[in-house]
Parts: sequence; C-alpha cells; structure tokens
Amino acid sequence: MMLSDVDIEKAMEKGSIVIDPFTPDSLGPCSIDLKLDSIFRIYNPGAPIDVENRDALDRDTKLVDTEGEPFMILPGQFILGQTVERIRIGSNYAALLEGRSSVARLGIIVHAAGLVNPGTGLKKPGRLTLEIYCENLSPVLLRPGMLIVQIMFVPLSSPARRGYDERSESRYIGQDRPDVA
Repeated sequence: MMLSDVDIEKAMEKGSIVIDPFTPDSLGPCSIDLKLDSIFRIYNPGAPIDVENRDALDRDTKLVDTEGEPFMILPGQFILGQTVERIRIGSNYAALLEGRSSVARLGIIVHAAGLVNPGTGLKKPGRLTLEIYCENLSPVLLRPGMLIVQIMFVPLSSPARRGYDERSESRYIGQDRPDVA
C-alpha cells in the first residue's frame, strides 16, 4: 500500500515525514516532486575504480556548484546530483524514488538507489543523492530547481527496530553533497 496525498499530508502534520522546503504544489496524488540542486559530482576518466578501496572511489571525481546556472550533461555521461529538499522519514515508513517521466523523455535516466530507508534523516535531515545518466544523443541542460524525481511513501507493517540513522554502519547520514563513499 502507498500513501495518498491525504495520508502524506497527515504524516507531515504529525512530523513522521518532513520535506524541507516543502511546496504544496509539489504534492501529487500519491507522491511529492523533488527539485534538483546546483551541486554535482562529476566523474573524470581515470584509472579503474576499486570498490574495495574507499580512497579510490573519490579519486577521479570533482564537486561542481553551478550556483544556479544549468549543468550540461553530455551523451553517455554519468554524474551525481542531489535534491534541494532535505528529508526525514519516521521509522514507520519507507520511501521509493522514481525519476519523473518528463525527464526520462529527454533521455535522462535518474536513479536514486530506489529506496529511502525508515529512519532516514532522524539524526539530521539530508538531501537525497541522485545518479543521473544521459542516454540522449545530444547534450541536455539540467537546470537547478527543475523537478527531477518523485518520492512515494509506503507504510511498514510495524515500525523498524532500528532506523537508518541509528545504524552504526550507515554511511550517508545527513548528506549535504553528493558523495561517492
């Protein structure tokens, strides 16, 4: 079962779901549209990346802030972006992220690890990192503030025993930038 707009609003009133900033126009029948921020992590060609070497994961990337200007993603380019909004989800909900169809129709595939775990943002609400790939044969301008993904909420059968932010092995608590590791 997925929350409807009515139930999303109720959960937000109770503080079980926090989206900051929240724009009422972003609420759809069963989701909230989220906006693209101006900070991107760009991958440069380089040596093979060893997933077991944490230092190597950031080696061939750079952080870019377009300061509100568009970012031109090239055909075949993979980058990380992030949402403008900071998210907090109580331990009684999980969330699912989907790229918006209007963005996919431009050949831009947005994946956001699909699942936002219960208890995300309980210690510190954070932005969601977005994996963005250009399948288009032409460059596409990604504009900060554009609607890029939608988040849907799913009630759990019972609250999670330990939320994401409460786990010592959780790596992405309260993110302020799109990091690889």
